[in-house]
Amino acid sequence: MLPENVTRQQVVELVMTLPADRLMSVYDFVRFIQSHPLETASSTDLFGETADEVRADEEQWAQQFAASRKELRAMARAAAADYRAGKTRPLEFTPEGQPVR
Repeated sequence: MLPENVTRQQVVELVMTLPADRLMSVYDFVRFIQSHPLETASSTDLFGETADEVRADEEQWAQQFAASRKELRAMARAAAADYRAGKTRPLEFTPEGQPVR
């Protein structure tokens, strides 16, 4: 289990236990971390949402799925029965990528 807060001294002590041939890997990784700033709650993703907004959205989805688990299972069983009975057909698309109706 990883500690929640790590001190510089703990990192130094851990690095000191590594074989010399692994030090270049550690050095490269530390340089990589330095060159990539930490994501903050105020930074946004591709769609302009902050990390906090994404987490809140994911939590809402999780709650909705948990609340409708029985209904989702029933729909999945019905779909599987339709498939086994030959009542389904594969999705077809036009050359432009639109579904064929």
